[in-house]
This record gives sequence, structure tokens and C-alpha cells, in this order.
Amino acid sequence: MKSILFSILVLLVLAACDRRVPAPAYPTAPSVSSSGNIAGDPAQGARLWREKQCIACHGANALGGMGMPIANTALPFGVFLSKIRNAIPPKPAMDANDLSEAQAYSIYLWLQTLSPAPAKAAASAPAPLPTGQVLGIQVWTQFGCNQCHGAFAQGSGQAPALAGEAYPFERQRAVMRQSADQNPMHSEKNIPDDVLQRVLDWLRRGADLASGC
Repeated sequence: MKSILFSILVLLVLAACDRRVPAPAYPTAPSVSSSGNIAGDPAQGARLWREKQCIACHGANALGGMGMPIANTALPFGVFLSKIRNAIPPKPAMDANDLSEAQAYSIYLWLQTLSPAPAKAAASAPAPLPTGQVLGIQVWTQFGCNQCHGAFAQGSGQAPALAGEAYPFERQRAVMRQSADQNPMHSEKNIPDDVLQRVLDWLRRGADLASGC
């Protein structure tokens, strides 16, 4: 009887010591709800697009550049507004003092009047890069690196920052190729070894916006 009680006591102690605390969830940007009672003006949106420097990253007609194309965006306005309010640096997050909800809605309405960016050809190999100095940020976005690592290699919730990193080429190539099954963007078909070498050199120099690779 004593041995049974002792065994039960030991089990209770072990159970108490094994109370694992789950890891905290990865922080996510807070959602933004629009008031639902706002009016906008597409003409004003076109003017604000230039005045607020949206053109610098997304292009004159929102067809993309350093930033992604958002012409004729299918995002609901609440999601669109949330991306403005919770942008990942170095893209500026704009609060209501920088851009009011009504102004954001005017931009949103203007975007709806634009023709969307042409669809990219599926399963086609990227064209070879010319030799010499090619603007690094163009290569970065052309091969889709910005989709996970950020427009300026500053990192995001999906992938780490890479600007300024000096990973050896052989190491980084091995890491990428091993993960190609889960992420086709890392495959040699998408980013050949010679392009990867040039991108890594550009990252090592700090991912300077005006620097070639």
C-alpha cells in the first residue's frame, strides 16, 4: 500500500514539473477597421499618390517598382488601410496625421480606376542578366526576393533581414537549394548560381538602393 501511494506521489510531482508553457505567438500587425461612412475622390487620390511619395516605390501608375504593383488592387479597403498603418520599415507607416482615412480612401478609389499589371508568364526562366553594373534593387525584386525578405532586404515576419550580411556563397547556396522544395523561389531555376552570387555581393555592401550587382 505504501509503495502504491509513493508511486502516485512521484507521478503527481513529475506532472507538476512538466507544466510546459507554450511559446508566445509571433506578433502580428493590428488590424484596422474603416469607419464605413467615408467618401473619397479618385482625382484627389491621384494627386495624393504623388504628394505622399507613393510613386517612389510603386510607380506612377501603381504597376510596381521597388514596391509591389497595386493598380486595380483586389484588397478590401480595411486591409489596404491596415497595410498603410502597419507598414514594415523602411517603408513608412502612415498614421491618421500623415494620411487621413478619407485621403487613403481617395487613393484606394483612384487605384481601382487603373489597369492592373500584366500577368507574368508562368514557368518561364528569367532572362540572363547583362554583365556590368545592374541596379541591385531591380534584381532583388525581379527574382522575388522582396516578397519574403522585404523590399529593401530589411526582413519581415516571413524571413530575416539580409542587408549587410556577409554569408559565404557556398553556405548560402546550400541553404537555399535545400529549401527549394518548400520555397520554389530558392530553386536554381528561379535564381541561378551566377545571379545568386551577384545578389549576395550586393547584400554584403548593404543593399544600397543606388548600387549595382
